[in-house]
Amino acid sequence: MILKILLWINISLLYVHELDAVRRREWRMMIFSDRVSDETAYIIFTALHVPLFFIIFLMVETQFNLIYWSVSIFGLFHFFIHYIFRKHSENRMLNVFSRTIILLILLVSITGIILALIMPCPG
Repeated sequence: MILKILLWINISLLYVHELDAVRRREWRMMIFSDRVSDETAYIIFTALHVPLFFIIFLMVETQFNLIYWSVSIFGLFHFFIHYIFRKHSENRMLNVFSRTIILLILLVSITGIILALIMPCPG
């Protein structure tokens, strides 16, 4: 049960992070952003989250182990991506709220990985 709770916390944090990312125009740090208008980048960035979260929610029900490990490992990479881009000229996610969400994703991911290694994943 604890692993399911950790997964849902992590998914919730990722969702909130993505809401924050839209507000702070995170796409401006991505490679394609200089090739399209800000409005087009916003639409692409936001629209891509529909299939992403659909797949995540579906996999929670059908492929728990795979999504658990995928989200947990992604949480580690996600932190390091933000760390690498911390000095990017378009980085608007350096405020306390944004950084707290990113750090919480990392901490939940690490906790989840450690617990999953010592107890079996459900389903």
